[in-house]
Amino acid sequence: MIEYIIKIKKKTRNIFQDRWVWKMAWRDGRHNFSRLFLFMAALVTGIAAVVAISSLNYSLQDELDRNAKELLGADLVINGNKKFDTIWTKLLDKANVKVAKDADMPSMVLFMNTGNSRLVKVTGLEGPFPFYGEMITKPADAYSKVQAGNFVMLDESLASQYEVSSGDSIKVGTKIFIVSGVVSKIPGGGALTSTLAPAVYVSLSALDSTGLIQFGSRIGYSIYVKTKTDKETQNLIEQIKPLAKKTGNSFETVEGRKEGLGESFRSVYRFFSLLAFVALILGCIGVASSVHIYAREKRDEVAMLRCVGSSGWQAFNIYFIQVFVLGIVGSIIGSALGVAIHQIIPVAFKEYLPLKIAFSVSWRAVGEGILIGAIVSVLFTVLPLVSVRFVPPLTVLRADFVPGRIFSKTRLTAIVLIILFPILAAAYQTKSFVSGGLFSAGIALALGCLVLVATSLLYLIRRFFPTKASFIFRHALSNLFRPNNQTRMLMVTIGLGAFIISILNIIQGSLLNQVEFKGNKNQSNTILFDIQTNQKDGVIKLVSENHLPLNQIVPIITCRLSELKGRTIEAIQKDTTTIPEWALTREYRVTYRDSLTGSEELVKGVLHHFEKGKKDSVFVTISERMQETLRVKIGDSLVFNVQGVPVKANICGIRKVDWPKDPPNFIFVFPKEALANAPQIWVAATRVDDPKQAAKFQQMLVMNFPNVSLIDLRLILSTVNELFEKIGLVVRFLALFSIVTGLVVLAGAVINSKFVRIKENVLLRTIGARTSQIVKITLIEYGYLGLFSALTALLLSLGGGWLLTKFFFEVQLAANFTELLIISIGVIVLTVLIGWFNSREVINTSPLQALRREG
Repeated sequence: MIEYIIKIKKKTRNIFQDRWVWKMAWRDGRHNFSRLFLFMAALVTGIAAVVAISSLNYSLQDELDRNAKELLGADLVINGNKKFDTIWTKLLDKANVKVAKDADMPSMVLFMNTGNSRLVKVTGLEGPFPFYGEMITKPADAYSKVQAGNFVMLDESLASQYEVSSGDSIKVGTKIFIVSGVVSKIPGGGALTSTLAPAVYVSLSALDSTGLIQFGSRIGYSIYVKTKTDKETQNLIEQIKPLAKKTGNSFETVEGRKEGLGESFRSVYRFFSLLAFVALILGCIGVASSVHIYAREKRDEVAMLRCVGSSGWQAFNIYFIQVFVLGIVGSIIGSALGVAIHQIIPVAFKEYLPLKIAFSVSWRAVGEGILIGAIVSVLFTVLPLVSVRFVPPLTVLRADFVPGRIFSKTRLTAIVLIILFPILAAAYQTKSFVSGGLFSAGIALALGCLVLVATSLLYLIRRFFPTKASFIFRHALSNLFRPNNQTRMLMVTIGLGAFIISILNIIQGSLLNQVEFKGNKNQSNTILFDIQTNQKDGVIKLVSENHLPLNQIVPIITCRLSELKGRTIEAIQKDTTTIPEWALTREYRVTYRDSLTGSEELVKGVLHHFEKGKKDSVFVTISERMQETLRVKIGDSLVFNVQGVPVKANICGIRKVDWPKDPPNFIFVFPKEALANAPQIWVAATRVDDPKQAAKFQQMLVMNFPNVSLIDLRLILSTVNELFEKIGLVVRFLALFSIVTGLVVLAGAVINSKFVRIKENVLLRTIGARTSQIVKITLIEYGYLGLFSALTALLLSLGGGWLLTKFFFEVQLAANFTELLIISIGVIVLTVLIGWFNSREVINTSPLQALRREG
């Protein structure tokens, strides 16, 4: 028997010339507008997140370009750790430039109105600082009073924390000052800066009279320079370079500050933009899944169109036009929403931003958002819609007819482009193909793990769900496995947002717990430094009188390297070396003793010692990491410049140092005989557990030894916690986009399956189900969905958190299950509310209405 295959070639028109296709798309689309729009609504949140973050980035970069000098407060800043030589004064006088000066140092201050004390950064100001930007004080004349010499200003956050107001008294060193006001804004400052190091401002002349500046005090000096033109600035920099190298000073330019801040912003932007991109990827998944179900429901209509002469491409074009047009509309709405969010961010997070951002629209970000939306609308709808081309007319007569597999170049091209899209898009966001590829691989891995966990969870629940459970609970569970219900996809999209928030919570808790764990385990939690030799006995007596343990009292000597392995530091710097500049030129703070502490372990060689009568008599130990940085080994020689006196030493041992444990810890440790007579200051360590006793001890320390500073490690822990909370707030805000996207996809899935659910409810009512039972089934179904999504996120976040804490952060896992439970409950409640809200019509539709629609 001979079979003939007849191929009929029809003249085809492209999509733009075929008016019939556009008419059919409009006629069919207007009856399905709500369903189609919800498909595209999944795109809106992702586009909004991307546009908002991109707009913020472009605005910050524009502000940096326009107001770069305001960040520095001058055209040029010269820095040093000692008072400037007269040669600097002569150079700046000759250049005929305006100058302002400051000096800052850590010190304790005593708030006289409450008796509380606090370690702060005491900053002495002199001259008309800032030259650019503004110092905002409350009241406005606060700085002019400070220049008079008997007044101080405080950072606004510090004044608020210790309830200090204008007119109160503060003791700084040996001198008592009157508070003239608070500083709300100053170039180089900000909320994060004041959180880490709150400042107290005095005049530079008053700082000298406080008695704080003594031998060994760590003081930073700066000269702020204002020139007339940029050319004059460049000429001055050329004069400064050789002098700075000679005197050991450094300088910072406007361009340098701008580049540094710009790079910091770009790093943060890359991280946040990738978080926003996660929401976009979830939207893409939601779009593809929803369009897939929509295309399957249109099989019968497509078969009818094929029967009346429509080609496969025409049928495809009808539905492609619908989803593409609404995709563009969704992209425009998402871009508009992103612009609105961008206007809110500078207001909501202004305390985290060093620049004031003007209200504006970044058309570049809007254009990028619409372009990304258009690409997503094409890529993620072509793949599910391409099957429409191959629906045969025979489907009209035989609904169960399934055509054989047909090779499609369009489908293959779409798959390749979908794989490339996240890589290229992430590479554009991060400006790096490597970062884009790694991020895409990470997202694929995370989604794969979510799918695996969700699938396993669904299998186990279905396999071991109690068979004796009531009908309502069993039927609600079976609804999750209804055809086209998208349960697994919904668990992934909702779960990913919850996963990001949960793993952030776990990592934050683990890092803080590590700090707290170290603090609780340590013998000491209070460090006293800048103790002069003639004050040592008095401080020891004060510790004893307060019934506190003296865990350590160690000397500190400041020095610099002058030779390394027989070569001068200058010679090493001239060569192309891999030793970092900072390691060669930094100031080292070393100590001497004849033993190891509880935080040290000798991993190689012998203990530091002194061999009397030998040429090479001084043998020191070095910390493990610095040994690798300086590229030295046991037996190598070093020459230290100990305040003008050269001291030759040989490395005899390498110590492994647990730096957070029992501070202070040191890079170099000498034998006692080598440095016992060198100029030195002392550091003491004790432990104070009672907050009241700590406050009393700090007050007595400030009163008796005003130059001695105290570090309360518990205060550092609370500061780190506060910083984590501020950063976490921003990350949670962006992760919320992912959860919203998942909930939008859920709403779309509910609307999409509305007619199937109506038919199901008619059958339930027909066999005697009451409305209250149907309501309970619906609520329990979405309760299951929220619970399983939360469990998926929880299990994966615990697994991911364990991997990150163990292998990346190298700390112990510490999950706060109360907070994780709150996150999970929030996901469940939101899922139930969204599901029920969009199911009201399904629940309230009577059997008669449903039958009439069918008729």
